Amino acid sequence: MPLLDVRVAIYAYAAADADELNLSEDDVLYILNSDDPDWLQAKRKPVQIDDPDEVGLVPENHTKPLDPVARGKALYEYEPTQDEETTLVEDEDIDILEDDDPDWFMAKTRGGFGFVPKSYVEVCPAGY
Repeated sequence: MPLLDVRVAIYAYAAADADELNLSEDDVLYILNSDDPDWLQAKRKPVQIDDPDEVGLVPENHTKPLDPVARGKALYEYEPTQDEETTLVEDEDIDILEDDDPDWFMAKTRGGFGFVPKSYVEVCPAGY
C-alpha cells in the first residue's frame, strides 16, 4: 500500500480499542490511510529488523509531519517495485526524511512518500 505521509508521534497514546496502536513519543509512523481527519491508519516503523509490522489507528493530533534530515537531487529516474517505494524524476529536488538504511532513503518526492535507492540520489550540502 503506497504511503500517504510520514509522521512522528509527539505524545504517547494508550490504545483504547483493538484496532488502535499504542504510541510512544518519537515513534515514526508511515501513514496508510487518512480518510478520517481525526484518525490516521499508520504502520509503525520497526525499531529492530525482526520486529513485526504493527498497523492501526492513531489520533492525528498526537502526530506531526517528520522533518527532513537532508535535501537531495535525483540523479536518475526510478520506478517503484514495492508498495512502500516512490518514484523519482531525474533532477528533481527531494526531501530526505530518514537515512538509517545502508541502501535506501525514506523520501518525499513529486511522486509522494516512500523509499528510494540511495545510489539514485545526490545528497545536497547543508543550506542548499
